[in-house]
This record gives sequence, structure tokens and C-alpha cells, in this order.
Amino acid sequence: MISKKTVKKIGLYITVVVMAVYCLWPFYFLLNASLQPTKMAYQSPPVIYPKAFTLSNYINVFRSIPLSRYLLNSVVVSSFGTLLALFAGSLCAFAISKLIRRNKGEVMLDLLIIVGFFPMVVALFPLYKLMRSLNLLNNYLGLILPYAAFNLPLTVWVMTTHFDSLPSELYDAAIVDGASVFKIFNKIMLPLSAPALATVGILNFISCWNEFMLALTFMTNKYMYTVTVGLSLISGRFTFQFPWGEIIAGTLIVTVPLVIVVLIAQEKIISGLTAGALKG
Repeated sequence: MISKKTVKKIGLYITVVVMAVYCLWPFYFLLNASLQPTKMAYQSPPVIYPKAFTLSNYINVFRSIPLSRYLLNSVVVSSFGTLLALFAGSLCAFAISKLIRRNKGEVMLDLLIIVGFFPMVVALFPLYKLMRSLNLLNNYLGLILPYAAFNLPLTVWVMTTHFDSLPSELYDAAIVDGASVFKIFNKIMLPLSAPALATVGILNFISCWNEFMLALTFMTNKYMYTVTVGLSLISGRFTFQFPWGEIIAGTLIVTVPLVIVVLIAQEKIISGLTAGALKG
């Protein structure tokens, strides 16, 4: 006779398998569609198992658009936007956690988080006018600066929580030894904050990489497009002809690396987001 413990374990395994299939099915469908001739995408019912393999979709997506250039643009604006957000956010978080009186620091943090809830579209028109007046349209800085600004609330919140979890004795001992505030921040706090920095760095990079609206508005030169904008411009030779195979192939090219990074760093992401949660 099967015990209750065994039944629960079997039920758990079945649930995990069902959830895994549910989550992985869209990726399988996209991968299968990208390796099939485009005409297979129009079949009804859709083809759910491979019939004819081809890499033409992956080759044609580089011929349809300058995807390599778009990848470079996305890497540049996402990397520097992330680094700027980490630098400014870490300084702000350190000031809130260690330099400002507790009540005032909490108020500032709450206000910053509230600002982060506003949708990006609210600031689109004023930002466009600002970037145009600064002559930053079709310029990497035109995306790097807004990306860093929009990622500041999350960065400051995570880093403030992490700095609060570090022993105050470290800061007090460094002050007694005569270390400057910036030296304490650079030599003590940042090295101890590597997990939190990695967490917000990955999340910020993904946010910048996937952003579409600002990139479409601020970059009017086709050679300055990011991958999200570039992929939306793939079209067929005729009106209303959509090369779904190429579109799916391009989407996988720019998405799969991010998925792999998240899977590898998921433990660090979770530990960084929960740092200081149990501090009492």
C-alpha cells in the first residue's frame, strides 16, 4: 500500500512537471517555428512537431535588418545605463542609509519609490523636448540618461536595504580611524555589496534591453535603433506579408541570452532582493 508521504511526493512531482511544460511550451513553439520554413507558420492547426529543419530564418534576419548594429546599440545603451544607475543609486542609497537621519531617509526613500510607480509614458513628451534641446536625439546619451533615471528607484531601494543590513560598527570604526566618507563607501561598503549590485545590475540591464518606447521616440536614424525597435521593422516583400519565421528567429536571438543569464544568476537575484529582510 502506498503511503501518504509517497502520494504527496508523486503529486508534487506531477505538479512540477505540469508547470515546467506550461512554462516551456511557448519557448518550444517559438524555437520550432524559427526552424521551419515561414509557410509552416500559416498552417492550421499549427505544426507542433518538427517536419523540415532550416536555418534560413536566422540567416535572413541578418539580411533583412542590420541586426549586428542594433545589437551593438542595445549593448552600449543598456550597459552604460545600468552602470550609471548603479553608481548614482549606490551613492544615494549609502547617503540614505548611513548619512541622513533615519526618519528623513525613510521619507526620501518612500518618495523615490512613489516616483518609480509613474509610467514612463507620462514623461515621454517632456523628455523628448529636453533631449531635443540638448541635441541628444540620435545619440547614445539620449537613452543612457533616461534609462539610468528610470532604474534609480529600484536601485536605491535594493541598495538601501542592503546597506541597512550591514553592521553599523563597520561604519563607526572606519570613522574613528579617520577614513573619509567616500573612502568608506568605496573601500568597505561597495565590496560588501557585490550580491546586491549584481542583482540590480541584472534587473536594470534587462529593463534597458527590453525598452521600446523611448528608443523608438528618441532614435530616428535607422542605424541608431536598438534591437527592440529593429525587430519591429522586419517586413515582407509585399504589403501585409509578415515573415514570422524571421521575426521569431530575431526575437530568440536577442532573448535567449537574457534567459540564460537569469537562470544562472537566479540565486543571486533572489538573495539580493531579500537581503536585510530578516534584520530585526
